[in-house]
Amino acid sequence: MTDTSFAEKLKIDITVLVTSIHQREIAIQTANYYSEICSEVIFVDEQQPHLSESDISALKKKNITYIAYRNDNNDYIYQKRLIGAKQSNKEYVVHSNHDERYTFNGLLACVKEFEKDKKLTFCAGQAIAIRKDNSEIYYTRSYKNLNGYQNTREVNERLYYHAEMYAPIAHYAVWKKESYVKTTETTILVHDKIPTKTILDEVIFELAADFSGCSKAISELYWVRNRINKPFGIQDEEKQNIFEITKNKLNIMLKDLDNVQLNVIINNLLNSLPSFRSKSFLEKSIILIKLRMPNIIKKNTKRIEGVDDIYTLLNYNKIKYEKNDLNNLLNSMSL
Repeated sequence: MTDTSFAEKLKIDITVLVTSIHQREIAIQTANYYSEICSEVIFVDEQQPHLSESDISALKKKNITYIAYRNDNNDYIYQKRLIGAKQSNKEYVVHSNHDERYTFNGLLACVKEFEKDKKLTFCAGQAIAIRKDNSEIYYTRSYKNLNGYQNTREVNERLYYHAEMYAPIAHYAVWKKESYVKTTETTILVHDKIPTKTILDEVIFELAADFSGCSKAISELYWVRNRINKPFGIQDEEKQNIFEITKNKLNIMLKDLDNVQLNVIINNLLNSLPSFRSKSFLEKSIILIKLRMPNIIKKNTKRIEGVDDIYTLLNYNKIKYEKNDLNNLLNSMSL
């Protein structure tokens, strides 16, 4: 047995989809990372000009399939993901952002979960984020609702549960390939009927995923988010319009499903998404205090919400991890 074949046997037998619009160099670094731990990587690249034949050949030697994509119709990102997924040769697929990472142990644990639970359709793990403040790196817990997340009832109850415990689990989970393709196609059809884009368009895919079957989040560290670039805020006057568009899209998607109360789903989402939830008097008072006492609050907040040592954060949140695996992941990122 050669060293190469032995190394291939150690890789996780899944397809990782990496899509990119800009920052191709970082996307290729991400694809290279996954090529070391997974058996197939598909890179769908929108950036112009596309790679040369020699560059494509170099990627192919690492089991990275390169797909040049032209977005002439201002398509949703789901089109790129669908193209990549349909070219997968594996039973399981997972999509990754171009500048983020999943751990080897997290991906492997998800695949093993499918072997234990045949009803499972998609599976993820726990998430943390890397951030920067005054040129210093620190870490925060992401998506606390993933802790203990198990969505295994009938489809109606799955929709209510997902909206109530909302986290973008489906977007970044390991999937059974055929279910991923079908859910992505459903999402594209809904968006095509109401093509107005909003920052809540991910909700359509997330809830469409609940039609496909059961899902869960395991306790292993799975996803490291890159939050060096801060997300933009939402103006109050935009919120109502965004939610109305989302409600209309959900109405299209759910219209043939009996006994689903759309108002319950919407209310659950409103309570789950902090940016859209109306702040209570207590929350507004806390914000006012923070504004008046920035130095004191900043010091305390750093200890409660973010820490300089990633292992302190993981241990505090009782997230399982393997140190060498995590170090390999962090060393592969350009921060």
